[in-house]
Amino acid sequence: MFSHALKGIGIKAVVVLCMLCLLFPQFASAQLPYYTWYRDLNSGMIATQPIYVPDRVIDGNSVEGSLSSPSDLYIADNDHVYIADTGNNRIVELNERGEYIRSLGQVEGPGKLDQPEGVFVSADGMIYVANTGGQSIVRYTAEGQFEHEFKKPDSKVLTDDYHFLPTKLVVDNRGVMYVVVKDTFLGLLRMNPEGKFTGFFGANKAKLSWLDRFKRSILNEKQLSQEISKQPNAIQNVTIAQDGFLLTTSSGQASDGQIKKLNAGGFDAFNNKPLWEYSLVDTAIDRNGFMYGLNRADYSNISVYDPTGEVMFYFGAIEKNARQLGITDYAISIDVNSNNELWVVDNSSNLIHVFKRTSFGDTYMTAAHLYFDGDYDQSRIYWEEVISQNGMLNIAYNGLGKIALHDRDYKLALDYFKQSNDSAGYSDAFWYIRYEWMKDNFLLGVAVLVVGLWGLVFGARRISKLIRKRTWPPKLQQYAGEIRDSLYLMFHPYNGFYRLKDRNVSYGVIGFILLLALGVHTWSIFASGFIAYPYELGFYNIPLSFAFKIVPWVTWVVANYLVSAVKGGEGRFREVLQASTFAIVPYIVITIPVTILTNFVVLEEWIIIDLINQSMWVWIIVLFFVMTQVIHNFEFTEAIKNAVITLFTIGVIWLFFTIVSGLVYNFYDFIIQIYREVTFHG
Repeated sequence: MFSHALKGIGIKAVVVLCMLCLLFPQFASAQLPYYTWYRDLNSGMIATQPIYVPDRVIDGNSVEGSLSSPSDLYIADNDHVYIADTGNNRIVELNERGEYIRSLGQVEGPGKLDQPEGVFVSADGMIYVANTGGQSIVRYTAEGQFEHEFKKPDSKVLTDDYHFLPTKLVVDNRGVMYVVVKDTFLGLLRMNPEGKFTGFFGANKAKLSWLDRFKRSILNEKQLSQEISKQPNAIQNVTIAQDGFLLTTSSGQASDGQIKKLNAGGFDAFNNKPLWEYSLVDTAIDRNGFMYGLNRADYSNISVYDPTGEVMFYFGAIEKNARQLGITDYAISIDVNSNNELWVVDNSSNLIHVFKRTSFGDTYMTAAHLYFDGDYDQSRIYWEEVISQNGMLNIAYNGLGKIALHDRDYKLALDYFKQSNDSAGYSDAFWYIRYEWMKDNFLLGVAVLVVGLWGLVFGARRISKLIRKRTWPPKLQQYAGEIRDSLYLMFHPYNGFYRLKDRNVSYGVIGFILLLALGVHTWSIFASGFIAYPYELGFYNIPLSFAFKIVPWVTWVVANYLVSAVKGGEGRFREVLQASTFAIVPYIVITIPVTILTNFVVLEEWIIIDLINQSMWVWIIVLFFVMTQVIHNFEFTEAIKNAVITLFTIGVIWLFFTIVSGLVYNFYDFIIQIYREVTFHG
């Protein structure tokens, strides 16, 4: 009876403990193990909802033995998946659900594979394998029967030291093979259907830095031969698109285009566009022309590109010894099937990760496909759905802007193009608005312009007359006279600078002109038309903008005075300072009307703005030159020499401050590290 009581107490205690555990549930998270990033033209990278999520993995349990160092994956038109299972010396075929069908290349005799690293299936079902260890290409029939083996082609171009180690390949509709050969910079090796070498294709070009070009111009042939030769990046992978274009993937900073889209003639449709992704290893392309890049960057390893080669999204993650769905350790190959699922091979963990598109991803990519196809009307509902889910994606506004432009709703188009930072679209919409306004109000506009100009001239004369009638304090008269002299100097530089020579302009006027120049510069940024600054001005770095204006002017003043003093110039520092200040007055005078004009011209007329701005800078440079000649009393040739030496001195000053800044920072970092060591061990 006592034992029954104890048993009852024990059961109650367990029940109570279980109930108490309910008060402290273990945290669980359904969050994805990575972020999805969208590249916004205005804000840079912004996190957004996923367009792809990990769905499942394929492991050895479903393919008759674990995969061993899989190197390549190819998805055929019927969505069957072919895997180059390198470590097991075989090709594995799966159906569209990832279920095992068969293996190829393990039977002794002809067709036995040795460390295959690439696989491709042609439109007629023939299976081509880059048999790397066997230094050959093996072709099987659609039924899996060995048909032919292609060894190193017999050609004078392929010398004895050329090692035929094929790693990846594609075959076009004519049966021509394009082969990636390991450790070669010569491009894809091209072979006809009979295995005859027909040349190299799509090689990258070595990029030379300015230092390399300088060396080439001064070194002789023997010295150049001792330099380390510049090699272009080797092609890592190759993919063939539905339209027959070849996508080559290269990695490294020296490459002039990490992804090239080559036609049969070797022309790159992306025009060697740099993608700034230096770890790309493979590229896939879907039936709508969108591309998917696989790279080994630290933060995200899958990128999605539009048909023009512009990256739209990044997602995925890399982690050493990863054992989590959607996280790869050493991703090496990627392909996409007709359901837009992405299959990614992880060479290190011997797994294949399958990513499926989300509802948002489907909506976005459908809208983008219609957008790039020019079917703006059909894309409307998809863009509106995208915006309802995420209002941060500028391409959605751009698509709606083009729809509004097509519907002749120009004001709405103007708003959408502004939100998408599309200056070209904004210009088109504005042109139509301006045209409609001019058509209805041309005479009124001319009348307003004439009356406005007349009013301006009349008002200026009246004000000038009133000013002359009144008696002003002497200081104010002095300031007004100095400002009037600065305007006179714009059109009469020699006389103007002679007036400044041996004269002290008040510091108040010098400061006023400098502050006015900065004020006009700031005003021009925020008052200019959208075409001048087609992005969100809230992100504009005004201090940096000031630095680009102030630093050159200050260093000019210092360098010009120092150089002129050494070269026998007569100008004092104050004369250089005030003359250099007066020389920038054209910037103030011209920037104001140009800023107003930017609100009325379209992109096709922007040459007017550029021409005025360039003329203004030429004007200012001429004033600086005349200043050097007059203030220091130089002859024309002496003034030229002085100006050149001054520019060189400016470069030296900037270099000096860059070096000093680096040393100061290193010293500061050294002190901080010592402080941390002392406080940590103390």
